[in-house]
Amino acid sequence: MLQIEPWWLFALLVTFALGWVGARWDMRLEKRENEIERLAQQKSTFKGLNLLLNEEPDKAIDALVQIAQLDPETTELHFALGSLFRRRGETERAIRVHQHLANRDDLPSRHRDHAAYELGRDFLRAGLLDRAETSLHRVSAASKYGIPAKESLLEMYQVEKDWTKAIIACQELGELQGRPRYKELAHFHCELAEEALRLKNPELVAEHLNFAMEAVPNHPRATILRGDLLVSQNQLSEAVKVWSYIYQHHVAYLPLVADRWMKVHQVLGKTDEALQVLIDALQTQASGELLDITFRHVLALRGNEAAEALMTDVMQHTPSLSAMALRSQARLSLAEVAGDKEKQLDIKASLGLLKQRTNSLARYTCGNCGFRARRFYWQCPGCNAWESYSPRRGEGAAPSGPSM
Repeated sequence: MLQIEPWWLFALLVTFALGWVGARWDMRLEKRENEIERLAQQKSTFKGLNLLLNEEPDKAIDALVQIAQLDPETTELHFALGSLFRRRGETERAIRVHQHLANRDDLPSRHRDHAAYELGRDFLRAGLLDRAETSLHRVSAASKYGIPAKESLLEMYQVEKDWTKAIIACQELGELQGRPRYKELAHFHCELAEEALRLKNPELVAEHLNFAMEAVPNHPRATILRGDLLVSQNQLSEAVKVWSYIYQHHVAYLPLVADRWMKVHQVLGKTDEALQVLIDALQTQASGELLDITFRHVLALRGNEAAEALMTDVMQHTPSLSAMALRSQARLSLAEVAGDKEKQLDIKASLGLLKQRTNSLARYTCGNCGFRARRFYWQCPGCNAWESYSPRRGEGAAPSGPSM
């Protein structure tokens, strides 16, 4: 029978006890190290947030980078760092951060979609549009970032003036949002129709105008372009019928087609009839560009006295600096014909001030961002909003927005 010496049992117990004590010591050391690391992260986090609140982004980024180095798995922190880099203009660093996240297979799909979206925004900021498109297409349409990704793609295609891709993105975005974006679709097709008109491709022009009219029936821009198409095909009487719809239903847009209206009627031998339409429109639209165009044609066709009488009538029902300046211009011409030097000097003094004032104030103004421009735009150059410009040119005090 095997004999077990008592000291063996004692040695075994001592060895077990030492092992247990060692394990507990290691656990305490690991716990202490984790606590020290947690406190360091917490301290750096609070420091970074405090620096951000004090508007010291450079120092804040250094503090947050320190946390990321302590714990490379902190995805939310990496997203925050990437956004900070992009806002500071450090797009290369932002791209590296978001690429690292987008390429990690261990991340949940929602984080990878987020990373792909942020990476696409980084590439957009850097002007790398092809890479931005690829990254944004990686975002799942069903994810939280599906709609923002499509919005970014739509914005990018409009900047590139790639209207065919813009139509596809607009349709997909409308499906995701549950509300079709008819207004944008109509304008995208109008843009393609204008390109086809310049290339003298009437079949393609008609096709895109039909799509635009399907999106927004009797859309004013598409109606104007349809008239332009008929003029290019020498169907002048048909063009007049189409443009008559603008006068009857979208009279505010009449200035956009007024000169072409007069030119076509001149060829048809109906100049007086066309001019009377413009004069009648001044009863409700006696401002901006229509006033200038009508005055110019009345002056050329009917003379100074008729032009002066027209502006006097306008001043009675819709007084404005523009109408006053045009009336003074007609009166100056009459004084020059009469040879009245004294009256000429008197009119010139006031006319110079009026022209200076109207030239500085007469602007089209975006109702969305306040961007002011000398010419009318279907899409605002400032905020890219469609139909945000009123076709009526204003001459009021300049708003706080930029101008061109």
